[in-house]
Amino acid sequence: MEKLGLMTDAGRAVLPDMSPTGFIIDGDILTALKADEAVWNNFMNFPPLYRRVRIDTIQIKKKQPDLFKSRLEKFIERTRLNIMYGEWNDNGRLLNY
Repeated sequence: MEKLGLMTDAGRAVLPDMSPTGFIIDGDILTALKADEAVWNNFMNFPPLYRRVRIDTIQIKKKQPDLFKSRLEKFIERTRLNIMYGEWNDNGRLLNY
């Protein structure tokens, strides 16, 4: 919204920390990603926005273990194959984030 000039002061007031250091990857997810060198290398080569979006969709389900596990497994499988999936860049408008 900010990039498109549509963010209001009210929207900014309720945003979480959006700085590069404001996003923290859950330890279990980080361990799983680093367990396979190919997965970790592919993950680190994906765009930062993609990494944050995909990781967030996994870690928000931490209190639902089955869903957390299935999302993490899908992400690791796709990352191992170097495949990005899902809607994460607003049809290319957010590729620089």
